[in-house]
Amino acid sequence: MFHRFDLVCSIDLDTLMPGYAVARLKGKPCVYDAHEYFTEVPEVVRRPKIRWFWNRVAGFFIPRVRHAYTVGPMLAKEMTRLYGIPFEVIRNVPWLSAQNSRPAGDGPKIILYQGWLNEGRGLETAISAMSFLEDCELWLAGEGDLSEELRELTLKMGLTDKVRFLGFLQPEDLRLVTLKAHIGLNLFERKGLSYYYSLANKTFDYIQAGVPSVQMDFPEYRHLQDAHGVFCLIAGLDPRQLAFTIQGLLDDRKEYDRIRQNCIEIKKELCWEKEAEKLLLFYREIFSGERPD
Repeated sequence: MFHRFDLVCSIDLDTLMPGYAVARLKGKPCVYDAHEYFTEVPEVVRRPKIRWFWNRVAGFFIPRVRHAYTVGPMLAKEMTRLYGIPFEVIRNVPWLSAQNSRPAGDGPKIILYQGWLNEGRGLETAISAMSFLEDCELWLAGEGDLSEELRELTLKMGLTDKVRFLGFLQPEDLRLVTLKAHIGLNLFERKGLSYYYSLANKTFDYIQAGVPSVQMDFPEYRHLQDAHGVFCLIAGLDPRQLAFTIQGLLDDRKEYDRIRQNCIEIKKELCWEKEAEKLLLFYREIFSGERPD
């Protein structure tokens, strides 16, 4: 309220109310940046009263915002349908990296998950799958609501020698860890449409590092796989099946190298240098063709 500005960008639904109100009072545009389908994340879906409240907020404020974008085509299509305003797509992709993965040939094979340790991310399945894998370690980079519960599960299953909790890492440290991984994981459960329509930033982090990964067979990941062949897709979350998929990819060196090479070839297109051009164009159009400071 007490600063000069030309535009307010409200990131996710919980900042849209104040963002829109202040922009309206100041006569400035408000942009809605939807990192996720807020009313469809597991933490909201399983709480009917909370979900009702945020649906009311979304239904009132989002149609009043003229400019909006989100992280993937499926979410953009769904939100455009729901709220009657056009959503652009700005994907959450990393900067182009000159480095490619160099996993060590000796020692355990590193299976990496990076991100929040929260509900609906298949982490219990990933830990349980380690019971069926030999010469492998699961590295979990991040913390979250399930941090203690997952540590307890690891202890209960006797897997403390096969599961490592790395905690929060600085971005550069995380990139270095990712380069050591043999396989990346992105295991969203279908608990609400937010995860089903997701296009996670970790997906592109694995591609950028040249790391083959296991992803869910959800629409956005299926589209990337059909176009570029950079994953192994799984239809559901079963520890034995996940372990079988991971072991199969580790054992099939030809297929592993093919996926890795596909990642290296396409990462020049799936990078922030390319995506930033779309974001700058989005804001230039709001400012009537003038480039914002």
